[in-house]
Amino acid sequence: MATVHCIGALVVDALSGPLPQYPEPKVKTQINTQSIRFLPGGGAANTGSALAQMGIRTSIFAKVGDDLNGGFLRGELVKAGVDVSQIRVSARESTPFTFVGVHPDGDRSFIHTPGANLSFSRRDFDIEALYDCKFLLYQDMFVLPKLDGAPAMRLLAGAQRRGIITLLDECYGLGPKRRTFEAALPFCDVAIPSCDDMETIYPGMKPVDIARHLRARGARRVVLKLGARGCLVATETETALVPSMAKNVVDTTGAGDCFNAGFIAGLVHGLGDLQAARIGAAAAAACIRSVGGAVGIPKYRRLARAVNL
Repeated sequence: MATVHCIGALVVDALSGPLPQYPEPKVKTQINTQSIRFLPGGGAANTGSALAQMGIRTSIFAKVGDDLNGGFLRGELVKAGVDVSQIRVSARESTPFTFVGVHPDGDRSFIHTPGANLSFSRRDFDIEALYDCKFLLYQDMFVLPKLDGAPAMRLLAGAQRRGIITLLDECYGLGPKRRTFEAALPFCDVAIPSCDDMETIYPGMKPVDIARHLRARGARRVVLKLGARGCLVATETETALVPSMAKNVVDTTGAGDCFNAGFIAGLVHGLGDLQAARIGAAAAAACIRSVGGAVGIPKYRRLARAVNL
């Protein structure tokens, strides 16, 4: 089984809901919800945990604080089966934290404290350890300011020179930046961004045009995540829509990250992009049935059966 390395963000998520609205000072100062759960979050945590639950050997490269939240994150990832040996622990910074308001329709809004994500840089990991894999996912562009841009380009380019399959995703984070994203595309075997975020960068473009543009800027293949509509797969030979499999929507937190995990798992098992995207759709559908970013993800064989593979 090939090893997947995820480089990106780790966050402790406090998920509270259903949240009908946010409080307003001096108007409605308190809003009550039914429950709150503390779970690992952030793209690298969600994708890495989902991959491990599917049975794929996975290691995460990220940074947390030397605090209770950092210990909690590492412990929960170990329980999921993730290799956490490459997670840097900083004595000077806090572990990233997000309050996630889960709305009645399953959508979310966030209050975020970036913490150690702001300083995570090339100095925080061993490059040879990062490259000891067959698939490398740069998960959280726009969240890691010390890595985004030229360092990300060099990391992905170095991976490609070694024959590693490179994948690139992003998170709205500090704000989508067109130039930063496009600079990394020539070093991506697969770009798997959110269409919502890409529409911020490319206002007025339809999904098929966005996918075509990303390929023209250098990405070999593009899998554009369309939320409830599924995803658009664009390669040199075909462009096709893979529909969503979502039915029971409880919380959409981590759906895109779990799609990434399913898609990569399909590639690990030798599938083509369209079939791998179907595994991704099944993983995303499993994710949104529960509160949290990567809770209750089935083994790969079960996902494959769900899409008749």
